[in-house]
Amino acid sequence: MIKFSSLIFLPLTAFSLTSLAQTNDFTIKMKSGIQKEQALQVKYYNSADWEPFYAKIESFTYDPNYNYELRIRRTKVANSLPNKSSYRYTLLKTVQKSEVNSDKMTLEINDKWVDCQGVGQMKCLQVRSTPKDDWEYFYSHINGFDYEEGYIYKLIVKRTKIENPPQDASAYQYDLVKIVTKTASKNKRSLPTAAVFLSRHKWKLISLNGKDVAKYNAYLLFDAEKGRISGNSSCNNFFGPFIITSNTIEFPNIGTTMRACMGDNIESDLYQILENRELHYDIAEQTFNLYIKNKHVAIFGLTEK
Repeated sequence: MIKFSSLIFLPLTAFSLTSLAQTNDFTIKMKSGIQKEQALQVKYYNSADWEPFYAKIESFTYDPNYNYELRIRRTKVANSLPNKSSYRYTLLKTVQKSEVNSDKMTLEINDKWVDCQGVGQMKCLQVRSTPKDDWEYFYSHINGFDYEEGYIYKLIVKRTKIENPPQDASAYQYDLVKIVTKTASKNKRSLPTAAVFLSRHKWKLISLNGKDVAKYNAYLLFDAEKGRISGNSSCNNFFGPFIITSNTIEFPNIGTTMRACMGDNIESDLYQILENRELHYDIAEQTFNLYIKNKHVAIFGLTEK
């Protein structure tokens, strides 16, 4: 029997062939962890090593988080086109599908972002497995988890081993399974009055690095209650948390949609400013102004939501 490890295994012992047969059935094992742009990796009944499998298997959808053992039918294609497979492969049965390299764990998340040193200066969550443990920096992202400062969370997450992760990246992927508890921190403080005012209006970007950019219709929205922002960069939508004091503001961990930006836009310049860790602000004459080391870098004008 063949087992998947992110590749497909095709045992040949069940072939029902004659010398003239155009169809045969076989079993393969398929390996987990293969990315979309790569060939699947399979083992046949007599395979010592994984082998690339380039053909499409009809009625089969591959999930890289699982190993598979599949029963496959191979049919000879009459008059196949040049550079195309001479066979059509169809899934008959999923013999086995097993999740690999993953485990569930409980994490407690502290109530605020903290400065940490990763690939450069960055903001990290603090986590621990039990209340008796010390807080530790958490450099990864938890998929499906929308963190809000001022609360202590208890989460159940799934941790999956990543094969051949990029250099300086985590060896694991974390996915939220369940929020067990979300408790307001005893240290939770109200946002400054400025954040409450900012959240009442829509802020249209009218100047960036001294240039008039009103025509691009980029804007910024604040949610004081949740401590989050959203907006549009002139191309993609963006979102994330914000941290504000009486005169400083930060936008750590900004996320964006992935639309391809064609033509003239100001997205790159805007993100470069918002991601700066030395932003100061003021609000004057219905404008929200951003500064980097006393240099006026952005002006947002007040508009109605």
